[in-house]
Amino acid sequence: MADAAGLEMRHRDVIINSRRALGAAELARERGRFDEMHHALFKAHWEGSGKLEDMEDLVRIGSSVGLDADELRTSIEEDRYAGVIDENRQIASSVGINAIPAHIFGRRYLVLGAQPYEALKEVVDRLQESQ
Repeated sequence: MADAAGLEMRHRDVIINSRRALGAAELARERGRFDEMHHALFKAHWEGSGKLEDMEDLVRIGSSVGLDADELRTSIEEDRYAGVIDENRQIASSVGINAIPAHIFGRRYLVLGAQPYEALKEVVDRLQESQ
């Protein structure tokens, strides 16, 4: 699946704090560049070309998708999107999301944590059968 999405997956045995990256993504959303930023952040993480908690890497990634470097740096330093990030975490918690990744299928099935392809396919198959 990664190949089809244009990603080269490399295992990274690290725990990251994604709050800065979430803030960068919110700025990108405001500037109409969310899809590009989302893809660039995933690519940087999974290909190992950038650390999502590192300010310089985030500024480089954001600049590559057309965000203003100074504005991005300032928004991260000031934690400008703290309210949005915290609200999204509360919403996730209220529906039972307590792990990453989390997938909601058809507003009925919640799959938590890293799961093999077969487990995700089984949920999709159930949804298709019920329609």
